Amino acid sequence: MSWNTKTWSWVKKYLSINPLSTDGMPVVGKFRTPAPASQGKYVYPKSEASAISNNPYYKRDTRRNFPRLAVYTQNDVALLLEGGHVDPSLTAEAAADKAVATSTEAKPLVEILNSQKLYTTSKLAPAPRFGPQVTWKESTDFVPPNDGSYFPMRVITT
Repeated sequence: MSWNTKTWSWVKKYLSINPLSTDGMPVVGKFRTPAPASQGKYVYPKSEASAISNNPYYKRDTRRNFPRLAVYTQNDVALLLEGGHVDPSLTAEAAADKAVATSTEAKPLVEILNSQKLYTTSKLAPAPRFGPQVTWKESTDFVPPNDGSYFPMRVITT
């Protein structure tokens, strides 16, 4: 017999310590609605992964899909620094063939690096931009000693 029936609900309300507790029997109108048997049969979605033919395991195994290495020769880097266009990636054999074919056209990398300055005091190297950006300034409430002693510190605040 269940306490959830209408007959015993008034007894449970007055005689139990916690009337909201349950005895584990599900309420008839709220248990598994809609019923599992009333739903339609599950149809698997059709995709390339579900096809059996021409689908070996090594093509589906994504755990071993390591990124492929891109090979850039010194000539490719020199062209990039000058502003030219370079193929996005080459295999090692294709890079070796291309290096032999184009070695006479491109300037050496050392010559290009020496001809231009990448960073100056006005054009600084890129800094990482994550987290809250802080602007530093010299503190106005600190007075350095003026007695001629060596005081190499500067007090900085945000």
